[in-house]
Amino acid sequence: MTEDGEHPPDARVIGGRYRLTGRLGSGPGGTVWRALDERDHGPVAVKEPLLPGDPATDEESRRIAHRLHHEAGAATRVRHPSAVTVYDVVTEDGVPWIVMELVAGESLREVLRRGPVPAAEAARIGLAVLGALRAAHAVGIVHRDVKPANVLLESGTGRVVLTDFGIGDGHAEDAPAGFVAPERAAGPGAGPASDLWSLGALLRTALAGTDPGPPEPLGPPEPLGPLLDRLQAEDPAARPDPHEVSAVLGDYLASSEPGAAATGPGGAATGPEDVATGPEDVATGPEDAAVPAVADGSGAAAVPAPSDPSPVADASAVSDASPVADASAVSDASPVVDAPAAADASSASGASAPVASARRRTPLSALGLLLARKPGVD
Repeated sequence: MTEDGEHPPDARVIGGRYRLTGRLGSGPGGTVWRALDERDHGPVAVKEPLLPGDPATDEESRRIAHRLHHEAGAATRVRHPSAVTVYDVVTEDGVPWIVMELVAGESLREVLRRGPVPAAEAARIGLAVLGALRAAHAVGIVHRDVKPANVLLESGTGRVVLTDFGIGDGHAEDAPAGFVAPERAAGPGAGPASDLWSLGALLRTALAGTDPGPPEPLGPPEPLGPLLDRLQAEDPAARPDPHEVSAVLGDYLASSEPGAAATGPGGAATGPEDVATGPEDVATGPEDAAVPAVADGSGAAAVPAPSDPSPVADASAVSDASPVADASAVSDASPVVDAPAAADASSASGASAPVASARRRTPLSALGLLLARKPGVD
């Protein structure tokens, strides 16, 4: 693979639209490229999944490619200020290239290499990630790879962004063990409660600044310890529901930093009302291009639903028995991107979903992404 920032051979154009301009990072599951949308003249990030073989001749590669395409299309329906926006899926030579929002900043994994974060900051991050997960769960997607490498902190704004929706293969053995819920490790039985368990592991890691081991009480004076212990209960039914988690984190944040809970993490609201579900949530003109994320969720970069009318990604038809889409990462490479609009693309080689008009309605973030797997916290 090329070194970070090196230009790809011949400045390849994907789908006749996205010109690759440099490599942002890579991992065992693929490479993320910086690209220019030549139709709308904006920067984006494009993920090139790494398949085990040629989809034209290898059945396993074809199965994985089909699943990735389907789940990435489903991920275009996840709309929340703290969820990375997936805009387009383009298939070239049987490989689905995923076009996403480009977010400037660093991953929580990078932050934790400098040490743990204060409890109030952990609560802020937790509220944002929880909001993104609730938006995903509302449209039938289980993330399955909640970990520090997949949480970005946007430069300048502090916005928390959960990445890697709809680009994973869903195998528990491919995820860091300390972030895999017990029911996932024992088999394919993952659901929204599995994401909550992983959220507990994420927050525990943020507070400790080290890789998570078996869940153990953090002990005093850690005020969030009791909540994390419950989030990581072995029995999914014993875990608190998202409303309770949101209330506990919000109350703690409000008591620690008066006024912080009014807007939530990074300016993003965190309650169920923040999930954009109807046409009123879609930006309608150029005046929407600079709308910030606000407490009512209207600042989220809204995108049209893909052509697949199903509200739940049917990953079970491909390989996973779970009725909910598996959005775990193909690798530790976190797929962050910035401004094109999403739609479920045609599976024909080189086909790209029509996204130009909606792409113009979404805000562009600055460039940036840290993806390559490194020793330390995942």
